[in-house]
Amino acid sequence: MAQGHIQIQELKTEQQLRISMQQLQLVKLLEMPIAEFEQRVKKEVVENPALDDCNVDDYGDEYKNNGDNAEDINDTGVDEYSESSDEALHEDVERELAEYEGNEDIPIYASNGVREQNDLPLGDSVSFIDYLESQMMNYDMTELQEQVMHYLIGSLDSHGYIDRPIPTIVDELCFNEYLDVTEKDVNDVLHILQSFDPVGIGARNTKECLLLQIDRQLNGDEPLSELKEKFLRLERVVISDYYDLFINNNIERLKIKLNLSDAQIGMIIQGLKKLNVNPGYALSESSSDRVSTQIPDFIIETDGEDGVDMYLNGGEVPRLHVRKDYLNRLRAFQSGSSKMTKSEREAMVYTRDKVESAQMFIESIKQRRRTLYETMKAIIDLQHKYIITKNEEDKVRLVLQDVADRAGYDVSTVSRVCNSKCALLDGRIYPLSKFFKLTRANVDGTEVDSHRVNELLQSIVANEDKHNPYSDDRIALIMEKKGVKIARRTVAKYRKELGIPSVNNRKA
Repeated sequence: MAQGHIQIQELKTEQQLRISMQQLQLVKLLEMPIAEFEQRVKKEVVENPALDDCNVDDYGDEYKNNGDNAEDINDTGVDEYSESSDEALHEDVERELAEYEGNEDIPIYASNGVREQNDLPLGDSVSFIDYLESQMMNYDMTELQEQVMHYLIGSLDSHGYIDRPIPTIVDELCFNEYLDVTEKDVNDVLHILQSFDPVGIGARNTKECLLLQIDRQLNGDEPLSELKEKFLRLERVVISDYYDLFINNNIERLKIKLNLSDAQIGMIIQGLKKLNVNPGYALSESSSDRVSTQIPDFIIETDGEDGVDMYLNGGEVPRLHVRKDYLNRLRAFQSGSSKMTKSEREAMVYTRDKVESAQMFIESIKQRRRTLYETMKAIIDLQHKYIITKNEEDKVRLVLQDVADRAGYDVSTVSRVCNSKCALLDGRIYPLSKFFKLTRANVDGTEVDSHRVNELLQSIVANEDKHNPYSDDRIALIMEKKGVKIARRTVAKYRKELGIPSVNNRKA
């Protein structure tokens, strides 16, 4: 008897997170400081024939009169980019042509309310040391820890290593900087430095540099495959237990010690050779090579009282528009769409793609400018007194989430704006990290003494059962019983800063 097939229809609800091409493009543009952004815009103009740049001289007197003040220019031209069908595209093109022709080719990336300044002098120079110090904003450190951190960064050798014993550094801090610190204080700050990028910075020797890089991969947020984790652990064993055999290239002895095949030991050695033994390469370059001109993304001017003016640095970014001949070509294709040949159809698709790409890029630039402006405005509002006085004592607690809430953006967006940009404040360059002051708080809202948490965390881990170590949740509960109430995620962050492995990697 033949068996019949039964069809079953099942309704399934599934939530997915998708990111559009324009959102992805905006994310990349937001991360770029002004110098890199200039090059990106010029590259796009070269690569997309439907995108054109224009000079003020190309327009009439009316535009020239308004050209110096971006807040007087109408934000018109292109509707928000969307992925449309062919039918919807015809309507978009008609609307685009009508608006484009009705506004006399006004550059369509200028937006209301954003003031720009283009004729800026070059800013200060930024070095590898500045780059390291800018990462301090991501950590909640006491004033003493910040002073020690500055000293350690200034003490790095040409490889990016701390090549002097900790007791020597303690003596130097005491006699040269008049800082009363212990070896533990210096070690705590050194652990934080070793969590900076590039990975391996602050190591005390090549062996520790390699171990730091392996541990960063093992304890990172990215999930590892079982095979990848296995080889990373073997790499760690090679460096921690058989370092002399490795540096002497004694592959046969290593293979016997670890009971591995030729292929396996070959893969391990290959992986180790990819690690960077010179994380401070930029420090070893000549001064002229090491520094690069730092151009401010924002210009902030105070009037000596309470007034603050802020502008965006327009740089040498040209004003952009979609070329009219490409729009007219789309109109011609539209009028004869019913009798197009194959080659004409291909030409229409090509033209449409270039026009849509140009529209999307222009809209991304507009959104980038709005986001930068609103983010910097929020920082000024929240850190107003410090910006007026430049006095560190007037700096209030400020974290990325505060700025995100004020500006109305996601915290990840604000982070991208702040991480690689700087402002010219009354003639002096400040990285945006300078305007932040970080602290951590208990789950009940009261501030946590970071020093106390570090000591308590190290004590708990030191006294745990090595065969059954504590999870982050368990550590949080133990801390709560001792009067420090913090969340599991905060425990994990402190643990990573101190270089303490996860529970699985601490198990004996």
